Amino acid sequence: MGVWACAKARVGPGTRVLVTGAGPVGLLCMQAALAFGAVEVMITDVNPVRLRLARELGASATLDVRDGRLSEAGFDPDVLLECSGHPAAIGEAVRAVARAGRVVLVGMGGEEIPLPLAHVQTRELEVTGTFRYANTWPRAIALAASGRVQLDALVTGHYGLAEVEQALKAGGRDPEVVKAVVRPQE
Repeated sequence: MGVWACAKARVGPGTRVLVTGAGPVGLLCMQAALAFGAVEVMITDVNPVRLRLARELGASATLDVRDGRLSEAGFDPDVLLECSGHPAAIGEAVRAVARAGRVVLVGMGGEEIPLPLAHVQTRELEVTGTFRYANTWPRAIALAASGRVQLDALVTGHYGLAEVEQALKAGGRDPEVVKAVVRPQE
């Protein structure tokens, strides 16, 4: 997902990227943006554990949006990779994007979201969604194999096949969970 989102956003050397949502998808998008050559990547979330992990994985800056507003952070990104799916986060993040910037909606939010249309128009922002990631596997595998995208760092728990329900509910119960992995052979 991170590779496809960065490709759609045309992330490249020198790009400044804002990632909203430091869940597994957001953390993958952040790492992919860095691997694509982004010079600065800020990531936002409400979970301090995930923000700390983002810093460890190379984020230039993090923002706990419970403590500060994105509009006051002084970050003017070329690209927004919106991974939270949270309506309020989407609106605020879109307003932070630089003129002629690009917005890729990655997070699965509700059926409808409020979009600051006047802001999109006056800043001439490109807004697109993403859902598929066909033909990105070779690049994603190469990034993981090279260590430029660290997958193991996201895994916070392993579960056997008999524990699937626990794995699926782990994130809702424990704020320190990032990604639960089910190993069918166990």
